[in-house]
Amino acid sequence: MPKYPTHQDKTDRAFRGYMELLDTADWLKAELRVPLASFDVTLPELRVLHLLYREGALPVAEVARRRNCKWNNSVVMITRMERRGWMRRKVVTLPAVEWARAHLANSERNVERRGRRMTVVGLTRPGKKFMKHLLPNHSKLVKSLMRVLHAKEQDSLFRICRKLREGDVLKFVHEITHREDE
Repeated sequence: MPKYPTHQDKTDRAFRGYMELLDTADWLKAELRVPLASFDVTLPELRVLHLLYREGALPVAEVARRRNCKWNNSVVMITRMERRGWMRRKVVTLPAVEWARAHLANSERNVERRGRRMTVVGLTRPGKKFMKHLLPNHSKLVKSLMRVLHAKEQDSLFRICRKLREGDVLKFVHEITHREDE
């Protein structure tokens, strides 16, 4: 007769998976920290550089959102890389949103409207050149570390990580509200 896992077994398995994931992430970061330091780049800086290299100039607020960090932390990183000449910030004004004249206050009807201002950051020519040099070297090291997994295992890892980040609200609520019978 098969033994079904108890709620405690499921909790223990989930916690073991969580700890393994954290330990592996810490190990991988440690393995890549020293080679990145030889380029005078931290892992968070590399992630911002790669985002801008791949997608082009973005608003600073969008960079912070995409990297899941606070705006002021992203500004500190950007300032550091700006000093090296890898990126540049520019304040831009978006076009004003068109409103029907009737929706504006009388005092604002003949005033020229301006759009929202925002700071956009992008790679400079030296920054793009730096990334063209850094990415192949760093990618080779990452590939070497990931070679322990077969292609299908790597694909599974991508899907599993993405699934964890996306979550499942219904399963989460069901589990968090479930009473553990002792």
